[in-house]
Amino acid sequence: MAELFISYSKANREQALALADELRGRGFSVWIDQGGIRGAKQWSAEIVEAIDACSTLLLLISPDSIASRNVAKEVHLASEKGRNILPVVIEKVALPSNFEYPLAGIQRVYYHDRPAIFRALEMLNGVEATEQLLPSRAEEDSTIRLAVMPFDDLSPQHDNQWFADGMMDELISTLGTIDKMKIPSRSDVLHYRDHSKKSHEIASELGVRYLIEGSVRKGGEKIRINASLTDTLRGEQLWTNKFDGSFDDVFAFQEEVSMNITEVLKLKLTREELHKVEDHGTHNAEAYELFLKGRHEQYYVTKESYLRALDLYEQAAALDTQFERAHIGVASICCVYYREYSKNPKWLKRAEESLAKAEAIKGETSKTLYIRGMIEWLKGNNEVAIATLTRSTELDPQNHNTFNILGAIYTTKGDYSAAVEVLQHVAERSESTTDYFNLLIALGGSDKIDRRSEVAQKALPIFDRYMLREPEDSNAALLYCYVLLWAGRKEVAAEAAARLYERSDLSGHAIYNLGFLYSQLGKPKLYISLVRKAIASGYREIEQTRNATFLPEESVYEEEFKAILKELEELIEREKNSLE
Repeated sequence: MAELFISYSKANREQALALADELRGRGFSVWIDQGGIRGAKQWSAEIVEAIDACSTLLLLISPDSIASRNVAKEVHLASEKGRNILPVVIEKVALPSNFEYPLAGIQRVYYHDRPAIFRALEMLNGVEATEQLLPSRAEEDSTIRLAVMPFDDLSPQHDNQWFADGMMDELISTLGTIDKMKIPSRSDVLHYRDHSKKSHEIASELGVRYLIEGSVRKGGEKIRINASLTDTLRGEQLWTNKFDGSFDDVFAFQEEVSMNITEVLKLKLTREELHKVEDHGTHNAEAYELFLKGRHEQYYVTKESYLRALDLYEQAAALDTQFERAHIGVASICCVYYREYSKNPKWLKRAEESLAKAEAIKGETSKTLYIRGMIEWLKGNNEVAIATLTRSTELDPQNHNTFNILGAIYTTKGDYSAAVEVLQHVAERSESTTDYFNLLIALGGSDKIDRRSEVAQKALPIFDRYMLREPEDSNAALLYCYVLLWAGRKEVAAEAAARLYERSDLSGHAIYNLGFLYSQLGKPKLYISLVRKAIASGYREIEQTRNATFLPEESVYEEEFKAILKELEELIEREKNSLE
């Protein structure tokens, strides 16, 4: 029996799916019409039955839902049947007369105020949400949910996006280290660049109360940075600042913003948190500029952008030999390049040299141990890698990259139970598409494979929301195809795969994974074709390729596959011996 029924307008579908997914993750059973309210179509008997079965109806209030005849029907039916009603405000709006009676005397909660929603549901239903997934009430009440939005580049030539993104990234990183703050990740907010949505709409979608917004303008060495902090619940701007100076002053700006925001929000920082706010890694503005440009290139995740990022990181490290983050940047790029584009051992040697420089500056940190563990993994030293990465997680339990590599190692070893345990820790806390996908891979090999369909269905709304925001992200679209398949939607997965097949922007790694998807869809011939195409595009992950299997009726393709595998082995060996 569904405990909760969510009533909403199709204009608020994304917010409704996000809330439904979070409620399920916290132990509630939810019924929601995933197709959206059907407008002129006949009101479904299924919806009537779902309201009859529910204990509480959550009404998402917005101008669109208040104008919907079907939403009004659902509210009146729930009222007549004596069901609890919880009004959840997405956007303030005056209630028309047909809503006044069923909602009379009922206290409303705000969409982004998750603790208030959970507490209200606990009281209405007489149950507690799942203990292991729900933070304590004291923790919920004291957590400040704040999003740092993409800064606008107002430079005359609009050629300083690296600077605008760098300010956003640094504030996310700095404020994210504060224990009482919950900050959405870069990928969660980046699509709001050049947005037309209002602040309260963005806050509702992200599940936050406060927004930091800003802009940069750079001409030569002169910079102007504007920043503001808005309380979207009250519609008030709590703090604003305009900063003029040279790029040498950028560190002072970042520190000033972080300190002012924590003061306005009445946060008392620990000594360790204060140190992190003040620590920029370098006082050399030129080196810092090169570092920001390198990170901007790295985010493009292409072979060419990795090489550009590597060059910029190395320039930054040369200008300030004590700039630990620049050395880590070099080591990280070398590891990724070795993993995805070349098996020449020179890349790992280069990574180790840069990592040693970083360790000489600050000793072992969670980040250096993460890189060290990745190097050992790429060398094939799995047990050493596991021990190293485990130490990294102990130093920083929020370093999700470490958990993901640990999960990948356990999966490669065939220890799927350990992989599931590690990856579940990440997926439940981050709700990232990549994290959920890694968990689904591990579930596929474990004795809990029967859970994969359930988890895939739970992950679908997360992928739905991401693809609505980032329809051009080909890598996420590929993962989405797999999740659709595992959730039992094979035909939809095949349609999505066909659209990906027509794209020309897939990396070699993505092409191989698309081919493997087609093998799961029963098209081994297409898999063979795409393996060849992937290798031609730089794909070199031979261990993953060796694990491919064919059904007895597909044995005609097995000999061709073995020949391809041999060609790949020879190619990798030639590259290892190459001077390039």
